[in-house]
This record gives sequence, structure tokens and C-alpha cells, in this order.
Amino acid sequence: MLCRHVFAAAQRAVRAGAPRMGARYSTKPGGSWHGGRSTADAVSDIIYKTPTAQKTAHHMHVLNCFMQDEPGILTRATGIMAARGYNIDSVVVSRTEIPGLSRMTITVNGEQAVVQQARKQLEDLPQVWAVVDLSDAKVVEREILLIKLSTLGADTLACAANACTPRQPLSPSTVHRRERRLAAEDAEDAPSDAPYLQVVESSKRLSYIRNLANMFGARVADVGADCCIVELCAKSERVDAFMKIVAPFGILEAARSGRMAMSRAAKLSLFEESPQESAEKAEAPDLSHLPPS
Repeated sequence: MLCRHVFAAAQRAVRAGAPRMGARYSTKPGGSWHGGRSTADAVSDIIYKTPTAQKTAHHMHVLNCFMQDEPGILTRATGIMAARGYNIDSVVVSRTEIPGLSRMTITVNGEQAVVQQARKQLEDLPQVWAVVDLSDAKVVEREILLIKLSTLGADTLACAANACTPRQPLSPSTVHRRERRLAAEDAEDAPSDAPYLQVVESSKRLSYIRNLANMFGARVADVGADCCIVELCAKSERVDAFMKIVAPFGILEAARSGRMAMSRAAKLSLFEESPQESAEKAEAPDLSHLPPS
């Protein structure tokens, strides 16, 4: 409400002939424009510069499916989502603390009504115990990333066939032939002290990568002569941001575990009632007006 009044005041000031937004003026009586900005202009700048969220009918839904550990259940569960035309963003299946019971976390983007229908179909499977929708609940989300970065530069992507993500389908003979040709060219053009220069350059880039990893709470899990592997456990949005930032170093390979979610603790203090207990007390009927039995 305050932002609305300030924004309206800024519009009235512009219509009254005040200078454009962002102009400076004096707060002394007399109103000469120099020195600092008014409160209306400052708040208006913040409102205009703040990006607005795009409204869309599709939302990200997170479903926790508890099922028996039987062969073929994963295909049946994902087939229900695929039958409705959804492209599943991620699926994580793991064992729980109960023997024979597995937890499958499905992340899918779609409309609320259609996702609820798919949820009911999942619950109808005989191997499924329960399906919990965590889309609107308070949850703790994490995703694990293993990313291999080049320490010799983004242009040095030539590596062994099993050391990086294949950029295009090539036969093993073609890969070996290209590797031999690149090695021969490097041997002819490289000076005698090239390995030492590469070691120095690799150490510098590794230091930059380690600093970025520390800012994101990641760690360097493995180091080689020409590359390193960084491990990050964070939210999916933070993983996306980290991959964009380290992309200039040269991404040789990347693997993501998918989104895992677990509901937060309902009670934050032992001296307070949980929202569920308060709601149950409020819904309890008043029996004081009834005659004694």
C-alpha cells in the first residue's frame, strides 16, 4: 500500500512539471533541483528496475511417491506421466529406512488439475503406498552436481573418448585418428617449455575455479593435469547458476542427480503448538451446552 501511494505521488510530480525520474533536487524549501533524490523518485526507480515474475498456467510440481521395491514399477509410474504428454524434468529413486520401500521424487512441469489426475492414477497402482504433493509445502530441496572443468581453457576440449560428453556421434577409429593428428600438431608447434607454461596456466585456472566453488559452497573433488571435478550440493536454481558461471572455463562433462525434496519440520519450538494442533483445537465442537449424561 505504501509503494502504491509513493508511486502515485511520483506520477503526480511528473504531471506537475517536475524533472524526469532520477533527477536530483534539493530538500531545502524553494525546491531547486540539485543535490539528492526525493523518496518518490527513489522508490519509483526501484519499482521500475525490479523484474516482475511471468505469470503462466504451468507450474513446477514435486511429487514424492512411496512404493514397493519391485521390478517394473518405475516404468509404470513414469508411463502415467508420459501418457499425458509431460516431459519429466527429473526422477530420483532411492531406498528408504524401511526395507522393501522406495521413495521416488518426480519433478514435472504442468497444470495443477492435470497433475492431480496423474497423482490419483499413481495412487491406484497396487505397488504404490502413497503419493505426497510437495508443490505448495515448505520443503528442503537439494540436487547434487558433478562437473568436470578444463584447467587449460575452453578452447582445449580435445580429450579422450571416455573423458568428456560426446559432442557428436563419432566412430572409435575416427576419434583415435583425430587424437593422433592433434597430438602430432601440438608436438610440431609447441615450444620446448610448453608443458611448464601449461602447468602454470592450469594452476591459475584451478585457483579461480576453487574460489568460485567456495562462494557456492562446492568443493573440488578431483584434480588432474588438465581438468578438475567439482562437487556441488544445492538447490536446482543454484546449480543452474553455478554451471553458467563456470561455463567459460570449458565444461567437459556434467552429471546431475535430479531434485530431491523432503518436507520441513512442522514444529520449530517445543514450547509452541504446531499449526495442525491449533487447527484441531479450533475445529473441536463446543459440548458445554449439552446436558450432562
